[in-house]
Amino acid sequence: REIKKRVGSFKLSYYNEYKSYLRHVPCVTMGCTASVHATENQCKDPKHKEYDNTIRIITEQCKKESDEPIVKQPDKREIRFGPIKICQELSRVLLVFPVEDGQSEAFMWACRKGGFMCSIVNTQEQVMDALEKRKHHIIVIDMRLPVYSVGEQICKKIRSVCGLQNIVLLAVSPAIPRWCEELSVTPYLEMGFNRRFLENHDRGACLNEILMIDSNEVRSNLKLSIAHTLFQLLDECRESVDITDKTGICTYVNPAFEKLTGFNKTDILGNSTNVLINEDKTGRDVPEGMRKNMEEGRYWEGMIYNNRKGTEPLPVDIKVLPVLDGEFNSNAMYFVTLRQDVSYQCKQCAHKNSSTRRMSNGRIRTESSNTSINSMSLTNNSSRRLSKQVDAPIIKILTMLRTIQDSSPSLPPHLIDNIVAMLRTSELYNPGSTSLTEDPEAIGFMDGLMEGRGTRSSISGETILLTHRESMVAFSNIMALHTAPDKVKDNLSRRIEWDYDIFELEALTQRRPLFYIGFDILVEFGILNLFKINETILKHWLSAIESQYRVNNSYHNSTHAADVLQASAYYCRNYVMEKCLDALDFLALLIASICHDIDHPGRTNAFLCNVNHKLAILYNDSAVLESHHAAHTFKLTCQSEQSKNINIFQNLSSDVFKLMRKSIISMILATDMTQHFDHYNKFLAVIKPLNDSDTNEPAITFPLSQEQKSLILRMAIKCSDISNQSRPYKLAKEWAHRIVLEYRDQIKEEKCKDLPPSLPSFDDIPKSQVYFIHIFANDLLGAFYDFLEMTNLIDTMKQTFECWDSYTDTNPYCDDPDKQ
Repeated sequence: REIKKRVGSFKLSYYNEYKSYLRHVPCVTMGCTASVHATENQCKDPKHKEYDNTIRIITEQCKKESDEPIVKQPDKREIRFGPIKICQELSRVLLVFPVEDGQSEAFMWACRKGGFMCSIVNTQEQVMDALEKRKHHIIVIDMRLPVYSVGEQICKKIRSVCGLQNIVLLAVSPAIPRWCEELSVTPYLEMGFNRRFLENHDRGACLNEILMIDSNEVRSNLKLSIAHTLFQLLDECRESVDITDKTGICTYVNPAFEKLTGFNKTDILGNSTNVLINEDKTGRDVPEGMRKNMEEGRYWEGMIYNNRKGTEPLPVDIKVLPVLDGEFNSNAMYFVTLRQDVSYQCKQCAHKNSSTRRMSNGRIRTESSNTSINSMSLTNNSSRRLSKQVDAPIIKILTMLRTIQDSSPSLPPHLIDNIVAMLRTSELYNPGSTSLTEDPEAIGFMDGLMEGRGTRSSISGETILLTHRESMVAFSNIMALHTAPDKVKDNLSRRIEWDYDIFELEALTQRRPLFYIGFDILVEFGILNLFKINETILKHWLSAIESQYRVNNSYHNSTHAADVLQASAYYCRNYVMEKCLDALDFLALLIASICHDIDHPGRTNAFLCNVNHKLAILYNDSAVLESHHAAHTFKLTCQSEQSKNINIFQNLSSDVFKLMRKSIISMILATDMTQHFDHYNKFLAVIKPLNDSDTNEPAITFPLSQEQKSLILRMAIKCSDISNQSRPYKLAKEWAHRIVLEYRDQIKEEKCKDLPPSLPSFDDIPKSQVYFIHIFANDLLGAFYDFLEMTNLIDTMKQTFECWDSYTDTNPYCDDPDKQ
């Protein structure tokens, strides 16, 4: 009935013709068309003769204009997008017509007339080939019967290919009789089309359609691609950035924001950012002033305390920038917020006087090894050079000192001479045992742990070391432990705590704890995604690595490796470490912790050198075990028969693998105790944990250099390796018992083989631990924990020291290791 009302006096034949048309043409939609075109179809009703004459005149004018020369457009056009200047290349048009007819010819003419580059294809395969060869901006697809389904397939195929979403797709649909109401275009939108063009062979209509698409959709897509580039830049930005609307709802955060606040994107997107402000520490006036400025569309800057997931609130400098609609429009729809951590500037550390450390019994330990010439404010104004291009840094320093001495007659000559004498020594970062303590027993303890004592024995050949593979668990036996019992899972849930009991996990897993805690921690830090491996490869690798640790060793076994791994992971969760290092650095540290003592024989480097062991010969008596641990790690992982199933590095690029390998080797070699003070003093010289006493500027600037990152990683694994004495006393006592048992086994073997002693006697266990904390652990762990602002660990080490120190006078231990 509605159609009969609209057609009025039209003949019934026309109505039947239109009804037949509706039966064959699908319901098409686009919401609303961007332009309306008059067709050349003439209505046979005499009332519309005047209108038909007008259409005829316009058609004749268009035909005359078609004889004009084609307009040549420039190869590139300039487009302004805010402050960005974009050079747009000439648009390319691709016509997809299975059967070429008057409509395709009209579009070909329109493209030539408008100066666009145009090509025509007939099949879906030709479409994809054309898109692979050249970039196209507009694709016109024939959607008329009987090729409707073919056009739909082509449209969906284009939209499914990554990188082709910004192409403008124009559907050519059948013409609708003039007396009929235009139908919806929703199906076309659902297919993926941007616009619909009703069949019209008029060349001017085709030209207008192409020009409108080029001026609107093509330019808009170009601006969207530039916006996408800007968001990629924000993702790589080291400064925290988040975007909110005028109501405070978050619409975007970059990875730096997640790192700073501890919140994931899923936690904050779509929610208000007001929850990030800690009003208890910031106060209520500051947030209210910030919100008022945002309501008025004004810039705001200040300092707030930012809530951080799982830790204490963090002081941050915050800048809120309104995004205005235009130069004369003060209504801001969105706000960009920049956040910068200023905790280093606000820190008031209780350990600021780190040059002197006092234990509970009144002993004072002065860091004489931290002496430097920074206070002299040396500047490079020297007019003399020892050479032109090959001056080493030490030569430049000596030249500068001599210049200062010549230009300052009042300066005592012996002062510069003493400094020069120190700089000329080969051990710049090693203070030597006599400078640390005057206690002969402590000196012997230190020399024994760092260098070994005595001379090389004449014994050659192999001892029992590194040959009894029966102490290693077979690879196949490890795999039976993959299904973790509930008790193991409950134990692993507490691995994020510093007082975590690794010995409980050792007992639950039948002395194979490294596999379980290693898998949990590596997965936590994203090794599966970053290394592009599956869980099976990771499990096989962990099983193979743990099988190379000797269960007969009382100390240097897989439990020690698991303990070092847990400590390293604890450091990696610290927000200072998160600011300094990236995800690959963390994984390198964790892998080095797992492998740092692999295939350890339970004997020291000095022992191996004294017996002329093959490893000592191979590595020239220098860092023998550490070099073996590093080499054995990569040989087992990358070159063994099992490497196809256990190589966790197999999917890394060559450059990333080289960086990972270099970093892991560097950290494993850093566990050599002979280099203990070198690493410690280099850390103090390059990365100072506290602010300078004379200035308020932070001692650390970001981003860190590769050398600074390497120093932090080496310090981290060293601290993890000797972290036993900063654990609660119950755990520290068990570790002390185990290391003493292993050392006493070596001492017994040295006596049996008439070898020179390489270790102190360890008759007094508490005193040995007091010496160890006093000489090695106190300064190294104290400096690193100050850097991480982990004062709780310093307090724990102090309590453990007090327990050991209380036994030094009345030793409850006896000489019998079994009774101990």
